[in-house]
Amino acid sequence: MVEQNESHSPLLVDSLQHSVSKEAAPLLNFVLKHIKAITLGLVLLISVIVGAGIYNYIHEQNILEAQEMLMTLSTGASTESQLNDLRTFAGTAPEQIRPAALLALAKASLRVKDYAGAANAWGKLQELGVESLRDLAGLGRADAYARMDEYKKAQTVLTQMLPTASEAYKLPVKHQLAIMAEKSGDVDTSIVLYKEIEESVPEANKAFYAHKIAALNQKIKK
Repeated sequence: MVEQNESHSPLLVDSLQHSVSKEAAPLLNFVLKHIKAITLGLVLLISVIVGAGIYNYIHEQNILEAQEMLMTLSTGASTESQLNDLRTFAGTAPEQIRPAALLALAKASLRVKDYAGAANAWGKLQELGVESLRDLAGLGRADAYARMDEYKKAQTVLTQMLPTASEAYKLPVKHQLAIMAEKSGDVDTSIVLYKEIEESVPEANKAFYAHKIAALNQKIKK
């Protein structure tokens, strides 16, 4: 029978076996017996660690490159071609960059009066659910619809977002919703909202809302 070549030196084995205590001998024998498997396991583990490190590095580099690309694309995007490049980038940007890319796309679309494009970008940003941008995106989307005279769509967006709007945005959302309801012909809803706003604003601002309520009530009577 041909003896298998061991990956460890017999001299090293003898030296180790004479050096260790009786208590440690079983552990040493186990390690020596399974040295190939253990070595392979360590190689695999090291490969995984190195691979993860390379992935993280590449991931970070991709984010940095994406940030630089966003800066380039969003600066002065004023032609249809530039807007298309920005739109393409926003659709493929890394997850960490996508909210900023959609925000830049919405603003660029407004700049060239592409209100449908702006509404779409604001809508996608709103869907991402980023807490610091969600309410801003909803207001932006409603504004884009209003610029196209699509007041009913704007009213729907604002109605849906009002219950979950953060405290800082509740009053602006309610105010815009009252205006959109009025413009879409839903006067009753507009009056209800203006009354709620009147009750919550400082005394100095109540007169404006009281006037709006009186004017709308008069409009209903005609």
